[in-house]
Amino acid sequence: MEIIYSSFNDLTSQQLEDAFALRQKVFIIEQECFYPDIDGYDAQATHLFFYDDQKLAAYLRIFKKGIKYEQEASIGRIVVDPEYRRTGLGPKLINKGIELCGKEPIRIEAQAALVDYYGTLGFTPKGDVYIVDGIDHIQMTYPD
Repeated sequence: MEIIYSSFNDLTSQQLEDAFALRQKVFIIEQECFYPDIDGYDAQATHLFFYDDQKLAAYLRIFKKGIKYEQEASIGRIVVDPEYRRTGLGPKLINKGIELCGKEPIRIEAQAALVDYYGTLGFTPKGDVYIVDGIDHIQMTYPD
């Protein structure tokens, strides 16, 4: 796997297209959730890509403290291509994202169905479940 960590301004047009295509494939088409994926935050994020040869296998974006949340850094748009699921790539991606946040506490907006999964990676649910774009979500923090 080739790992790329880049600011928005340093992304190639191919990397940007790959990220948008994977996010669309999973979050919009697979999950049948029609929402505005391009949310105005990509330019404020740093982007983590896991490529298998020329194919984007997994991706997430990272925000420094104060961008999405006042007190915590944030990891979001965590996505693994369906071909790479159940290979251990998801935890590797998330753990690398955690590492890149340094010692900052982290807050994520997780799909509620994935609470146990994120729990195995050290995240703790905070607050109540709420709906975003028709899907139950919950805030989770790391470490607790």
